[in-house]
Amino acid sequence: TRTPSLDIELFSDEAIADPYPLYEEIRNAGAAVWLERYDMWVISRFDDVRAALRADSTLLSGKGVAMNELLNNSGRTNSLVSDGDEHKRLRSAVMKPMMPSALREIRPRVQELSDELVDRLLAMDSFDGMADFAHYLPVSMVSHMVGLPEDGRARMLDWAAASFNVLGPMNERAQAAVPSLMEGAQYIAELDREELAPEGWAAGLYRAADEGKIDMDEARKLVFDYVAPSLDTTILGTGHLLYQLGRHPEQFAKIKNDRSLITSAGHEALRIGSPVRAFTRLATTDYEAGDVFVPDGDRVAILYAAANHDERHFPDPGTFDIERNAKDHVAFGFGTHRCAGAHLADLEMQCLLDAMARKLTTIEVGDPTPFSSNMLSGFASFPASFG
Repeated sequence: TRTPSLDIELFSDEAIADPYPLYEEIRNAGAAVWLERYDMWVISRFDDVRAALRADSTLLSGKGVAMNELLNNSGRTNSLVSDGDEHKRLRSAVMKPMMPSALREIRPRVQELSDELVDRLLAMDSFDGMADFAHYLPVSMVSHMVGLPEDGRARMLDWAAASFNVLGPMNERAQAAVPSLMEGAQYIAELDREELAPEGWAAGLYRAADEGKIDMDEARKLVFDYVAPSLDTTILGTGHLLYQLGRHPEQFAKIKNDRSLITSAGHEALRIGSPVRAFTRLATTDYEAGDVFVPDGDRVAILYAAANHDERHFPDPGTFDIERNAKDHVAFGFGTHRCAGAHLADLEMQCLLDAMARKLTTIEVGDPTPFSSNMLSGFASFPASFG
């Protein structure tokens, strides 16, 4: 028998709306805990999560990162589902336009879009914190930067949301998302290189293939890496940022008085909101998490969101405190598989905060509706107004 073990449901509507009591129960049960109904281990404490993410030659991503075998056995290759040298090769192709040096060139444009957005919403009596505020920059940036044709840009959000639902257990949410994911994969597979904006990120992948750094089939599949992981994660993180600032006017006042807090406010919003719940890995040799033995061949879910609320590392984790030094949060993962778009997400949040600090006196928010997703955490909508 595998111990310690728990029989809890992590994907009910109630658990998705408020997972933190369950995460605490898991953290308190052990360094790694066997979840009976999912037939896998979960690692949830901050230090153990970082150690597991570092152990990428033992806990492999190339055998799939989902909580169901249907997707794990589908043979999908991308930078997330790869290891070692293959991962380095694919990741460097995807990362090239999202490195800090490349992002410096687009920063003025991101700031300009942020200023326009805040001005537009300030002129409105009220708006939706997600649809009108949080969606705007990631969708504008990604659709513009990736360089997909119009019909692809219109469907990106649906495909992105579907890709995270299908990473969970094969429950109703995951099953309902399969057709949308298939549609996205089909669209990318049939995409003609000539349809892409020549200076866009997608076209850059084909140039990397021309140069022999990746092959043509990989270039085509990697286009989806720009669409799926980079949208919802940033959108949900940005929504958390706005919601927390609205709930805590004293924190917003600190930013207005001291712009040097902008970066740490972004980190704290990502820590407390943790847009991605978890990815899984497969143990290919025996692995020890603290005093718990994980045998070779078992699947391990790494709970980023639980680690970001671990009171062993972040005192009073449920409190939004922009002066907390949360830059070591694992909302974007850690180690070789750290989110390729993390720098872009940070840039977008910093530019929005900068515009808000200059232009706004008050931020008001109302009660949120949770975003129903297996592997993403955040809000579907909430009322907001700027003053």
